[in-house]
Amino acid sequence: MTNPTAPTPTVGDKLRWAIQDTATITWRDMIRTARQPEMLSFAVVMGLFFLLLFNYVFGGAIGAGTGVDYIQFLVPGVFVITALQGAQQTSTGLAQDLAEGVINRFRSLPMSQVAVIAGRTVADSLRNIVGVILVALVGLLMGFRFASLWGAIGAIALTVAMGYAFSWLGASIAAKIRNAEMVGMLSMFWLFPMMLASSAFTPTSAMPGWLRAFADNQPISVAADAVRALTDGTPAGSATLSALAWIVGMLIVFVPLSTRLYSRP
Repeated sequence: MTNPTAPTPTVGDKLRWAIQDTATITWRDMIRTARQPEMLSFAVVMGLFFLLLFNYVFGGAIGAGTGVDYIQFLVPGVFVITALQGAQQTSTGLAQDLAEGVINRFRSLPMSQVAVIAGRTVADSLRNIVGVILVALVGLLMGFRFASLWGAIGAIALTVAMGYAFSWLGASIAAKIRNAEMVGMLSMFWLFPMMLASSAFTPTSAMPGWLRAFADNQPISVAADAVRALTDGTPAGSATLSALAWIVGMLIVFVPLSTRLYSRP
């Protein structure tokens, strides 16, 4: 029975509780990462796989055909791909929790329900920071260079922010499907075409006109171009604003959508 004399929580109280609950879930997921390091290593290994494969197998042909310093072109794109691989863990991990009944225990607790997803997305973003830095270190060994320290910080921050937005997209898929294997298959279905039809691995100038129109404006390309400008020290204002617009737009759509889908029985 509720206490009729208890004060009604204010908006500030609810926000403070949501932040505290999000921090608790984030800590839970970080502890799980420490106990299961393969959760971090998968995203890093995939990023390194793309970096080594495209540079040493396709790099000579792409660099010669486009006239670009390919390692400088490739590494920023791999940053974005690494963050997306980390964001994919949001969907599979949440779907697994939903299937195993972990979420039912969270629902029985007096806690903010949005914090369950928010905590996971924040934890995945923290893992993305580590993954992107490790990819950057390998890239430096291969000849990649940042134009400035602030450019490096901005590039990593923008990459992680884009990965965070995609984490909410993954959470929406998981909350709808609620099957880890099916979620993994669906993630590959939309992620790989978007990765390959983008400027992450190759300039879009050689693509057919109809494909280039899509590739130039989809979020992976926009993020890769913005990160590339930041790492190279070239004017990045318009590219960064476009990437931020995609990030904000995705959050506006998928934060309430994933929360609503998660809350249904």
